Order: sequence, then structure tokens, then C-alpha cells
Amino acid sequence: MKRLLVVIFILMATIAAAQEPTKNQKENAKTLKEAIALQSEGKLAESNQKLTDLYALHFMEDYVCWQLSNNYYRIGDIKKAERFANEAMGEGSKYVLQAGIIKSMCLGIRKQPDEQLQLLERLAVAYPNEAKANPTMHILIATLNNDKQLYIHAFLAYYMYLFTNPVTYGKETILALNDLMSRRDVNSIIDEKTTNPSQLTKEDNDLIWGMLFINELKTSATDSESGLPDVNNFVNNSKSLITSICQSIEEKKGFYEEFYVNFYDKILKSNMLDVFLYYCLANAYPDINTAIPGMSKEKMDAFADWLEGEWK
Repeated sequence: MKRLLVVIFILMATIAAAQEPTKNQKENAKTLKEAIALQSEGKLAESNQKLTDLYALHFMEDYVCWQLSNNYYRIGDIKKAERFANEAMGEGSKYVLQAGIIKSMCLGIRKQPDEQLQLLERLAVAYPNEAKANPTMHILIATLNNDKQLYIHAFLAYYMYLFTNPVTYGKETILALNDLMSRRDVNSIIDEKTTNPSQLTKEDNDLIWGMLFINELKTSATDSESGLPDVNNFVNNSKSLITSICQSIEEKKGFYEEFYVNFYDKILKSNMLDVFLYYCLANAYPDINTAIPGMSKEKMDAFADWLEGEWK
């Protein structure tokens, strides 16, 4: 009888021990949900407390470290933000790209733009499909190239940003593009060099491309009465510029050629560039009611199907 009781006790203890991890997992998942909710409310210190408790338990460590790095960056504690970003980028992590973007922003705060851009480019090469769909990646690359006066690179990244997340900063992005035209060095190079094209360097050409693009936006993208972009002019001018870039690059080697130009080239060859531009424009300006001539629901659906296959 005693032996039977001992066996029953051991069996019950084993069952209880097996159930305990499941119970703990559920509690930890609840705590994580609460931490993310606090984060969305801007209560970052409270969110960090819960995340730190989970970090000590090694619960979903890569995700928790990413969220801690995000919170600390927003608080302004760059040292801790970078520390947790590095941990979130560890081997086997599912959040290397997201944490890497935060680390790159830390490098930006530290005034290390070259290292920041190099990291973003490495991340984009390692995780091309995720990176293409990440608007923060594109706006950072665009801004950094803008600051380096590599305007053709900035142009390519700005357009991808408008496509992936146009509602948030679409108008601001177009304003940023317009701002390029205010740079005196662009205009001075145009004035000095265009009289003798043989003297143009690649950097000069980049500046001229940037100037042409911005000039098109300034002169033809806005209807003076409504304040809304002129759909026809915007799309036609943008198509001309993107088409010229794709056709002028014979060997698409290098980061910007492979990550951006190849994508635009595929869109161009699939005869879907106008749909791509429509998305960029219409989502940045939701009040636009004008449709592009020849646009149809069938064409929109075809583009959505094509994009799903391209970014799957």
C-alpha cells in the first residue's frame, strides 16, 4: 500500500512539474503583451521593467532584446540600446534586421554615418526581401545618401520608401526631395559642367540626376488650385527618369544596382511602372481622386499578384 502511495505521489509530482512550464509560458506571454501595450502608450520605463524581467528568464530572448533596444533608443540611452540590439542580432535570432536598423540609428546618433550606411547595406544584402518591405530601411538609406550628396542613390531609396510606407511621411519625403534643389553646390556644378559634358564625373552625373528629378517634382507635380499633385505629369516624368536610369546601367552590379535598380527594372519590363507610381502618389495624398489614364482594377490586381511573387 505504501509503495502504491509513493508511486501515485511521484506520478502526480511529475504531472505537476510538466504542467508548470506551460503555466509559466502563459504568464510570460501575458507579461510580454503588457510590456508591448505599455510601449505603444509611451510608458517606456514601465515597459522596460517587464521586458527586463522576461530577459532574466530568457523568455523569447531575441524578441525581448529587440524591444528593449527599441525602448532604450526612444528614451535616449544609446549605450543600452546598442547593447540590446547587438544581443538581438545574435546567432539564430529572428530579428536581426529589425535590431540591426536600431543599431544603425545608434551609429547615426554617434555621428558615424559611414558605418551606419555600411551596416544598412549589409543587412539589406543578408535579408533582401524583408529589407525591401521595410520603410525605415529605405528612409535611412535615402537620408544618408542625401547627406553624402549621392542624390541618385537617395532618389532610388526615397521612391521605395514612398511605396512601402507612403502615408506616414509621404509628403515630407517629397519635401525632402525638393530640398535637394536648394543646395547651391548642385546648381553650381550644373552651371559649370553642363557646357562640357566630357568633364562630368560620376558624382556630377548623380547631382544632375537629382536636380532633374527634383525640378520635375517642383514644376509639374502640384496643381496650384488644389495643392494636390498632378497625377499625369508626376507619373509621366517619373517614368521617364526611372526608365532612363534602368536603361543607362548595363551591368547591374553593386548594392544600389542589385537592391534598387533591378527591382525598378523588373517593374519596367513587366509594364507595371505606372501602377507602382500610382501607389506612391495616391497613398501619399489620399485625397487624390484622379485615376491614371488606362488604369484598371485588373491592372492593380495583376500588380499585387506580381509583387507577392516578387517579395514572397
